Amino acid sequence: MFMLTGCAAGGSTRFWLDPQRRLVVAGPMVGPFDSLMTLAPELCTVVKELPGATAGNTREGQEYCGVIYQRNFESAFYASHPSTLSHPLPMPGGRKSCRPPEFVSDPDAQTVNIYADFHSHPAITGFSPEDLQLRTQRYYFRMMFNPVCEIRLYDFQGRTVFILEGGQFVPVKRITDDLRGE
Repeated sequence: MFMLTGCAAGGSTRFWLDPQRRLVVAGPMVGPFDSLMTLAPELCTVVKELPGATAGNTREGQEYCGVIYQRNFESAFYASHPSTLSHPLPMPGGRKSCRPPEFVSDPDAQTVNIYADFHSHPAITGFSPEDLQLRTQRYYFRMMFNPVCEIRLYDFQGRTVFILEGGQFVPVKRITDDLRGE
């Protein structure tokens, strides 16, 4: 396998490209949790401690992407280690990006069901227009959090953005086809 240094994980490799150049991440970084509502705050706390995660849109700012998954047909949720691989083109205005992983390598999993992707924004923002576009969706749900751990969830099927408040995801916005880029 073609390996990349996983500097997001303190020196050991936590993400790599397989021979078909698909992004693979190691898991789990956090978990197990009974629900996304309990996993999300812990995940945000861990990711915001990574280098550049709270540096804003400066050169040092870093967006991290990983996946939330279930293993061995269990109901518990886990979150993978994140990747720092980004899309090949720079984003306008100094914005950051990252590429959602396609696979999880979890030594305790015989099966992995990826439930959602997650990413951090190093500046205090909501979902970007690119985050909501159809062409960027790989899984049914996308979770985003910013440096103050304001957590948002995008339901791709329902075209609805939720925010985590009081331990529950509350709907805050309906996404139109114009915003989705269809």
